[in-house]
Amino acid sequence: MAYGKYYNPLILARLESYFEAGDWDGLAVYLDSLSHREFRMAGEIISVQIMPRVPDTVFWEAFRFLLVYHSKAFLVTLLKSVPLRKQKSGFTLRQDGYVSVAKFLNDTGTELDRAKFIRFMVEIFGEDTEELSYLFGSLHVDTPCERVQYLLQGRGMACYYLLFQCMRQLEHERDFLVRCCQFLMKKGDALSFNLASVAKLYFDLTSVKGTFSLHLAPYQLGCLDASFESFCRVMKSIS
Repeated sequence: MAYGKYYNPLILARLESYFEAGDWDGLAVYLDSLSHREFRMAGEIISVQIMPRVPDTVFWEAFRFLLVYHSKAFLVTLLKSVPLRKQKSGFTLRQDGYVSVAKFLNDTGTELDRAKFIRFMVEIFGEDTEELSYLFGSLHVDTPCERVQYLLQGRGMACYYLLFQCMRQLEHERDFLVRCCQFLMKKGDALSFNLASVAKLYFDLTSVKGTFSLHLAPYQLGCLDASFESFCRVMKSIS
């Protein structure tokens, strides 16, 4: 396998030895000894070659350590490993090791780091309502307004189902709902546009302007909030 300009077998071997031993203090000393170019190379090796395949406990230990050690340098690097890991062996936040990462992001990390982490995970779990709900609960994204800000930027049926549920909780904030629909329409994909058209009809948002040919029977509107499965059926019935 070709890894490009950021592959170095000597750095890879040293990094692997620290990960295998769980020697995070030793890893810090080693990273501190590297030149700027070698440091960037080490980050790329960690994200592409090491983090996607280590055991779950090691993954989360390393994730927390590197966040604490230098979040500005490593957060994006660590997040880059997640889709690779998900593809190889699956990925979930519902593990004991993640709890310490969430605690760091809540108590010590910057708001920018916390927001970046949430936005990334919303993209990763766009089709999984349980993971999204757990993500929001673990990082104290508790109000529907807060959740909407993240869900609007995501994609996937689960993401849009939770967005619709939040919009229902905010049904009296009609100007806010109109802005949500306008944002969805500008995203340009079919599912976003379908949700905007459904919301316009469901909440009777006459000020939402667009070319809509949607016609849903009353029973279909009632199904939207019955369950995730019912929501999916209605959304998939829209052509």
